[in-house]
Amino acid sequence: MKKEGKRRTLIDLEKLNTLVKGCPACGRKFNLGEEVVLARGQWEGFKYIHENEAVLDKKTNEHYERRYYASMRKSRVA
Repeated sequence: MKKEGKRRTLIDLEKLNTLVKGCPACGRKFNLGEEVVLARGQWEGFKYIHENEAVLDKKTNEHYERRYYASMRKSRVA
């Protein structure tokens, strides 16, 4: 059963070799078999980040980096 909005990807060797800079959200390097998602953040466009660093916005059905999402919500309330 496919869950709506859950676009997880497992890091394979090919992806690991292309993502040598690591996770832009937490700074850790990616490892084989880790789950990642394409997410928006303070960077431009979408980038792969660790799934535990992402929040799924149900309105837009897109993932966002946790701190970026918190600052977006805070600015909407203010």
